[in-house]
Amino acid sequence: MNAAAPLYRLPPHAQYPGLHAGFWRRVLAYLIDALVLAPIFVVLYLLIVDSAVVPAVMQSGWPLPLRVPPLLWLLGLLVPWLYYALCEASAWQATPGKLALGLAVTDECGRRIGFARASGRFFGKLLSGLALDIGYMLAGWTARKQALHDLLAGCCVVRRSGLDAWQRELAATPAPEAPMRGGSVAAAHAGTPGWAVALIVIGVGAFVVLPLAGVLAAIAIPAYQGYSVRAEVAQGIAMTARARALIAEYIGQRGALPPGNRALGLPDPEVIQARYVTSVRVAGGKVVVTYGNQANVRIRGGHVVISPIGNAAMLRWQCSSPDIRVRYLPQSCR
Repeated sequence: MNAAAPLYRLPPHAQYPGLHAGFWRRVLAYLIDALVLAPIFVVLYLLIVDSAVVPAVMQSGWPLPLRVPPLLWLLGLLVPWLYYALCEASAWQATPGKLALGLAVTDECGRRIGFARASGRFFGKLLSGLALDIGYMLAGWTARKQALHDLLAGCCVVRRSGLDAWQRELAATPAPEAPMRGGSVAAAHAGTPGWAVALIVIGVGAFVVLPLAGVLAAIAIPAYQGYSVRAEVAQGIAMTARARALIAEYIGQRGALPPGNRALGLPDPEVIQARYVTSVRVAGGKVVVTYGNQANVRIRGGHVVISPIGNAAMLRWQCSSPDIRVRYLPQSCR
């Protein structure tokens, strides 16, 4: 189009159906871009989380997402930002995923956008994804198929063929009739600057997301840790199954309690080990499990005692611990 000619906003989808990219076409472009970015993150992960770091974080008591080094979280934001902003502000006007589907990112007049606006559009995606991705779903409902981040940045995602056709048609249309083709004669919406969108995202994150995440973490992390420790305790109790069977047999045959492991034909206590257990000892008919090795610090050095109650005809087992908190014991031990 002639540079001196007035600018016209892109027409809505209902007026020009072949122009704007639909929701599912954009989803497919996103999946292609995800495939492009995935190998980059794999390489970054291997470079950052080296063999010296992995054992340390895996031994910690934190859930897996919190074990990732902070640098990887930072690159997880920096790399996609540069990927999307540089590609969409370039002569391509699109990421590889959008290029593959014949799409382009433009302003509301169909023009190429700059890096600042492309950055604003990227950071606006954080807002689009906050409330169950409803901001993304707006691309299926708005007049110009714009998601929330498109609206914030004053951008449109269009089909290249449809944009070319609309621009040729607009150029060939007499000036008085041009508004009917292009909608409003007013200049395109400038969009929210990239720095402003970033501030909005930071503000929402600082005053809404982080406090909410903190509350959820305060609930979820202890619950996860409690579940993890109880699983470790359960391993020790499961290891007493053979000893208990032999004790029941011993009581049935001799009418007395076995004095120790050797009386039952079991190995020495320290020989019976597992990932979280350092020994299983029989003493006076009781089975004592000692926790150690890779066990959580909350139970390391602690014990679970399983005692026989009753006679050979009606033998049952009572579980208790002298030094492990009740919250970490199975329900049967409380």
